[in-house]
Amino acid sequence: MAIVKCKVCGRDIDEDVLKCPGCDSLGPNRGKRIRRNMFIVLGVIIALFGYGWYYKSQEVVKPVEQVEKEAREDRRSQRGLAASLMLQSRLANPKSMKITRALSNEDGSNLCFEFTETDASGKKKASRGVVYDGGEPSTKPSDWKLFCEHKSMRPIKLIIRTDDE
Repeated sequence: MAIVKCKVCGRDIDEDVLKCPGCDSLGPNRGKRIRRNMFIVLGVIIALFGYGWYYKSQEVVKPVEQVEKEAREDRRSQRGLAASLMLQSRLANPKSMKITRALSNEDGSNLCFEFTETDASGKKKASRGVVYDGGEPSTKPSDWKLFCEHKSMRPIKLIIRTDDE
């Protein structure tokens, strides 16, 4: 162990002493340890900022048009799911309804469904249903012709979960 002079009072002290016995100032290596620890902390902070910058630079930014299109698709899909549940509640045997095709116009105000169902006599049949803006669900062929047939319709995705899943 080496003997060094205290920086404050000039007294000879051991190099590993934490405080000078004469003036209670920090030992000679204490300041070095504090600086070393500060540099380590600063290095970690800089590394974290660098990682955050790198991570942010790797993000893919979608164009506004694509984000708006995805939002419209989501709204149509949510409205389609709600409309299919309303239509299902109007059937004689609601649990038997299996949607084969779901369509929507551009703004999602008219929703058209093709589905299979089991009627009251137990026969399986193909049916069509419509839910139009502000209207009640309908399975009338005249409503299908009015709102769905020969119209510009887009398929929509319906994610329907059953109790089995």
